Amino acid sequence: MFITVKFGANSEVLLNPYCQIFILTDYLKKKCQCEPGDSIDLLDESGALLNLSEMERSSESARNYVQERQQYILLKIIRGDGSEPIRYQSLLEKLEQSHPLLAERLEKLSNPQLKEKARTSMQKKLRPLKESPSTTPTKSHTQSHKKGSVPFHRTT
Repeated sequence: MFITVKFGANSEVLLNPYCQIFILTDYLKKKCQCEPGDSIDLLDESGALLNLSEMERSSESARNYVQERQQYILLKIIRGDGSEPIRYQSLLEKLEQSHPLLAERLEKLSNPQLKEKARTSMQKKLRPLKESPSTTPTKSHTQSHKKGSVPFHRTT
């Protein structure tokens, strides 16, 4: 069983995942010239994040988390300050050109608030349309009388 990990300027490495997760991640860090303290992860072809960074020091077998003959994109995890979200940076150059759908997925993973902002922005745009019936006068109040007709008045 082997997996392919893509990174750099169209580089790829064929790996045997029958090893501990920390051995796999340490090897990938050296291969792509990351710093030892950097966090990395893998994105599969369907856009699923493996979350290996959460188990980077684990002695569990990597084969439990990857699929045979699958290709993965190597990612660097950039952890923001407390209020900033985690960002994912592709270590495969020109991801947008080679895998546009994965690039889009990576953007969504890195900016989950964009989805929320787009949704609330759309709600704000639609809100005046929903409120307009209650803010506009009803026909009975604004309807003009036909010529010769007399409005009905009740007298006591």
